[in-house]
Amino acid sequence: MTNSTKKLRVAIIGGGIGGLTCAVALKDCANIELDIYEQATQITEIGAGITVWPRTWGVLKSMGLENDLLEILPEGFSEEPKLAFEFRISDRKDGYTFHKIYAKGGALCFHRQEIQRTLLNHISKESCHIHLSHRMIRCVETQEGVKMFFQNGSEATCDVLVGADGIKSVTRELFRPGNDSGIFYTGSQVYRGLIPREVLAKSYPSHKALQGPIQHIVVYPISGGRTINVVAFFTNPNDEGKPVNGPEIQRATTADALAEFDGWEDEVGQLLSAIENLSRWVIRDLHPMDTYVSRRIAMIGDSCHNMTPHLGAGAGQAMEDGYILGRLFSKAGAENWETILKAYNHVRQPFANMVQRNARDQGFHYELNAPGFENITSMGEELSPEQLSLLRTTITMNWSWWEEDAEEDLDRAARLLKG
Repeated sequence: MTNSTKKLRVAIIGGGIGGLTCAVALKDCANIELDIYEQATQITEIGAGITVWPRTWGVLKSMGLENDLLEILPEGFSEEPKLAFEFRISDRKDGYTFHKIYAKGGALCFHRQEIQRTLLNHISKESCHIHLSHRMIRCVETQEGVKMFFQNGSEATCDVLVGADGIKSVTRELFRPGNDSGIFYTGSQVYRGLIPREVLAKSYPSHKALQGPIQHIVVYPISGGRTINVVAFFTNPNDEGKPVNGPEIQRATTADALAEFDGWEDEVGQLLSAIENLSRWVIRDLHPMDTYVSRRIAMIGDSCHNMTPHLGAGAGQAMEDGYILGRLFSKAGAENWETILKAYNHVRQPFANMVQRNARDQGFHYELNAPGFENITSMGEELSPEQLSLLRTTITMNWSWWEEDAEEDLDRAARLLKG
């Protein structure tokens, strides 16, 4: 244990959204010396849009980020239920809407860099030290602490390590001995890209995106509506678990994307044609983790529950991890770090694993690759009323967690600390 005269040394591995959220949540915690180790030469996010659901918005508000983020949202935020998603059958020329989901405040959509910049602005400059160009290649946990080894040849030690190092986590190697990373190829890939709003509006002024083999496509506005985020999925279920040939992220051509979605309603082709810098991403998943902690190490975000993007929940769950872990330190004090890690694991491991499981199930239903749809064997086949009802019920159920309050989980974890 650490006595009251010596600061607890906490190291966060990774300067992504989860790691930065944890740092912000720790800023009011006395008696902690905090270091962030980031492998890049600067802290920046690849990728594009993320969606903040009501549960995660409550977390951001609790950390004092609300006003900064509201400046990005063109319509502000309201507690009233708003349209979050509209679901369409689009694999035909005469597509139609079959379901709508509403959420408190609707779907709050940001660019990843907008969230990250806001978090960076709220980190304590006095108590937090950021080390760039520090890619951790190995760590060793002992009774006395955790020793970290970096690719640049430097070494460091800490009392508690927070692994926020993403899908290719080095921290996770301590939890999965041998060569089993737990990551597997889902058989899905996506075409991704951003479209400036004015570009789409000029060519297709009435496009729905301006209003708000096996495939599905997700589209929503980000950056205050100035940019349209497009994610077009295509899947070969037989490829699940197989090795991936080639890079996981690569440039793509418009012709390739249009070929995958040939025969879909016209607005899909219009979207794909409007993307200037199209890329193709491999979608991976992680076998569920039995625990997110050891005695001195806690994992957060993709390092412990990397999930498919079908609920738009990966970034939000990483932020919830970082928030609850950091706030537990503030509530219980740094000297109680062992029980804090256990309490964090008690509430976060089952919840995030549930969201991870729901995200995978949601993807199967989006592409009609789930029980109840065995007779759908080719594009454009009609769904029965019973199948449409099953889709509506499942989609709504898999998203039901977002209306819960993360503060209740924090309170439950805090009660565990009191015995």
